[in-house]
Amino acid sequence: MKVCSVIAEFDPFHNGHQYLLDKARELTQADILVVFMSGNFLQRGEPAIVDKWKRTREALLGSANLVIELPINVSMQAAHLFAMGAVQMATLIKSDYLVFGSEHPQQDYKKMAVEAQNLKIENDSYAQSFASQLFTSLQGKTGVNLENANDILAFNYFNAAQQLKSSIKLLPIRRKEAEHDEKLLEHRHIASASAIREARLKGSLNYQKFVPEQTKMDLSREVVDWQKLWPFLKYRIITESVTDLKQIYGMSEGIEYRFKKFIKDSSDLKSFLALMKTKRYTYTHLQRLCMAIVLNLHTSQMLNQPTILRVLGFDNTGRQLLHQFAQADLPILSKIGQNKATSNYQTTLQADNVYSLISGVEQSVGRKPIILT
Repeated sequence: MKVCSVIAEFDPFHNGHQYLLDKARELTQADILVVFMSGNFLQRGEPAIVDKWKRTREALLGSANLVIELPINVSMQAAHLFAMGAVQMATLIKSDYLVFGSEHPQQDYKKMAVEAQNLKIENDSYAQSFASQLFTSLQGKTGVNLENANDILAFNYFNAAQQLKSSIKLLPIRRKEAEHDEKLLEHRHIASASAIREARLKGSLNYQKFVPEQTKMDLSREVVDWQKLWPFLKYRIITESVTDLKQIYGMSEGIEYRFKKFIKDSSDLKSFLALMKTKRYTYTHLQRLCMAIVLNLHTSQMLNQPTILRVLGFDNTGRQLLHQFAQADLPILSKIGQNKATSNYQTTLQADNVYSLISGVEQSVGRKPIILT
């Protein structure tokens, strides 16, 4: 069977995602479409607006055959580590193709990845992040300015495949209509997930024509955002010592002192990040740090390789592939019992317990994969 993997967050699943899945199947002629989907916490350091189980059903109804979770030590990482974990997992199941969206799919990302292997970045500039320094150097070598979010991920997928010597075929697909973070809801059929989330959180219904029926139904219920986590963040920073904050994953160069300095005078995450922002750190990096504090994530937890295939859902075609996984003795996790969870999944389980707390819905213990027949 020809297997095509798609890397996604689906936060939430919308018409653009449906286009991506349809195009992936059309271009690869795959027998099985596997979605590696972020769990309840996402790459930009935010909780998913609806939980991973709802988004799994949305994806299956959108023609995915099998949905596997990207664990938190992949899903909530900077782009290069996110891409590395995703490519490792797609390679583990022997995917023939890896498909993802891109603003400029015509770029020679493979050539850029080869060039990147020969670059030496010292990372000693306090005016630029490491990624900015890398992309500036790459632009000097190739003439390509990597500034769009999905183009950056595309480059990192190719770079990860290059480093892993993976034989998987990488296929970027052009985004249609809305840009990645575009906040307008003025297109004919496709809006960005950012615009849809913002409209929903403001109580507007203008997003509804841009999402399938299942997503519309899921968004009509209680949703989750950073506002629900803000009290937890403030409590953690106020009560933790500087020494303890320094142990949080991603904390470096004394930034823990800035967290302690600015937290008391901040009334919400937006005002806090505005005070925290420096040229060295992007808003996304700072937001990931905030989430790591809330979830109490440490380096040893976040730098483990993704070795578990947590199955979130499948249809009859996906079931056939799962049988192959079992025969190949791949590490499949389909259900977590009351007193049993694999050690390689403990960090995601820890994060899910926090999501359960703020959403009021159990996320791990007793939850079985969603089966679409």
